[in-house]
Amino acid sequence: MKRFQLPKNKVTQVAINVAFIVIWEELAGLIVEIIWKTIGELEFFNQDSFLVLITEILFLILPILSFTYWIWWGKNFMAKKIK
Repeated sequence: MKRFQLPKNKVTQVAINVAFIVIWEELAGLIVEIIWKTIGELEFFNQDSFLVLITEILFLILPILSFTYWIWWGKNFMAKKIK
């Protein structure tokens, strides 16, 4: 089975990274909207809650940061085999 290989061209890497960020922002926006609706129906948290704000920031930012790290610097780390 052949591994997923990313291009070594930096312009292509930037294009992939930007495309992922745009797609993730749209997808995350839809998911967060569903979460807000569910939170509103449950009335468990208010929408001004600090916990909800932290969750939303982590849900939006953490995947973008981890993907960016992987695409630029993490390829060698991912390719190492456990002995």
